[in-house]
Amino acid sequence: MMQSRTVECERAVPGSEFPQTEALEKLDLAGRLVGYANGTRYRVRGEFLFSDIPLAGANVLEIGCGTGAWSIWAGLHGARQVLGIEPEAKGSSGGSLSAFRTAIQRLELGNQVDARALFLHELERSGVPFDVIVMYNVINHLDEESVVVLDRDHNARQRYLAALRDLRSRIHPNGWIIVADCARDNLWPRLGMTSPFAPTIEWHKHQNPATWIDVFEQAGFRSLDLRWSPLQPLLRLTSNWFVNYLTCSHFVLRFRAV
Repeated sequence: MMQSRTVECERAVPGSEFPQTEALEKLDLAGRLVGYANGTRYRVRGEFLFSDIPLAGANVLEIGCGTGAWSIWAGLHGARQVLGIEPEAKGSSGGSLSAFRTAIQRLELGNQVDARALFLHELERSGVPFDVIVMYNVINHLDEESVVVLDRDHNARQRYLAALRDLRSRIHPNGWIIVADCARDNLWPRLGMTSPFAPTIEWHKHQNPATWIDVFEQAGFRSLDLRWSPLQPLLRLTSNWFVNYLTCSHFVLRFRAV
């Protein structure tokens, strides 16, 4: 039931330039293959997500990978082994794994990157813990009934804690986990209106960053940072809670396993 969705108002921030023309060309192709308008948007978004997270030689898992945007990113940045899982069922887009596998083939990443149609609980333990786990716009799909009342219901919290503790058992101590999603608090649903920036979001099926930080810390992770996704062209002016509250409330949380 998980899919890596692109929020309509999502924008990226600028990052460092790749010196090699070939690398830039590959990133441009990768971006288009996984659904970005161009390689620049893909590149700067990836740099925003993965800044200061070492990928070279890493063992990476992307949960609810969709078209595999961040699995492909990890492979292109030297990850040793990357697994993207996406059950093409409720909540996922049909054909996304096919697009992911096409990208793997076109970019010649078959020795590093694997795409599988699996739910997280179906993933067998290989004995090799992950170094980096990516959950991009999928954390609320782990349990769509529980997430609605996660901030106030003990049983819902326990169900999420069980899932996240299982995740913790699959990652190295000090391993990284990236969580991106939309927050529940947003101007448009409070006004009883559909957001023109994120018209498909079911806001009641999301939680605010503070709730996620609390749950992840109880499950054995340490919160490192919370960042609000900026909007182009006024990147510095829009990377804050207030602008996101007016638009799509998109945030990125990064944790390390304790």
